[in-house]
Amino acid sequence: MATFQSPAFLQQCFAMHRMDLVVRQIKGQGIVIRCRQCSIRHTLRVSAWKVPPGDGHLPVLSEALLACAGEHPKAVTVHQVDVVRDYIDLACGQCRTTHPFRLVECVTRPIEERPR
Repeated sequence: MATFQSPAFLQQCFAMHRMDLVVRQIKGQGIVIRCRQCSIRHTLRVSAWKVPPGDGHLPVLSEALLACAGEHPKAVTVHQVDVVRDYIDLACGQCRTTHPFRLVECVTRPIEERPR
């Protein structure tokens, strides 16, 4: 199984078929995104996009995003990706909110098929 340590594959998936990117898990500083078209998984480590001065202990994932992911997980999608700026933006279609993050690390792996 090939593993890639570059956000370029996430950018390519987003550019080619953004409607097939599904947020599968949000936990800690990590976000797992699955591409249904490519059958690959992007595991992201993120940090806050903007940190208010003097407040370095804010949680990375906001309570609003965690609530969205818990209440209506299918509405949380990838809204924007910019690997030049190390930026990813998640959006909740139901709440009409966006959640920007700095992309710290991106690991891309093929999704393992289970034997039948």
